[in-house]
Amino acid sequence: MSDAAQLVLFAPYCGGVSREQDLAAALQILRRGELEGRRPVAGMDGYPYQLRWNGVAAPLERLECELRFPGHTEGDVDFSLVTHQLVAWLMDRSHPQRSEPDLPDGFWQWLLMERSDAPEQA
Repeated sequence: MSDAAQLVLFAPYCGGVSREQDLAAALQILRRGELEGRRPVAGMDGYPYQLRWNGVAAPLERLECELRFPGHTEGDVDFSLVTHQLVAWLMDRSHPQRSEPDLPDGFWQWLLMERSDAPEQA
């Protein structure tokens, strides 16, 4: 699918034409299938992570994702989510020019508390 076609397909779910540059950059990352980032932690350098997913899906299709923390496997997690939500978080990543951007707080909150594939808590 062409870049222009992908922009048109995802724009209604991801801020429309007002965020076209952010969307185009996020779609490039989506095609790569991974994001290497660093989650900052107060008082230290933070934790590097690798987020990977398989393929490029339509906005409402689910992607299977894996989040890995090298050297801290206790934090590793697999999950699924609708593609447009991942694209929106990729659009909102911090420090997009750096080699290790971070995903927005909304991603981390969703991952810890709200994801629909998380095990039920008693």
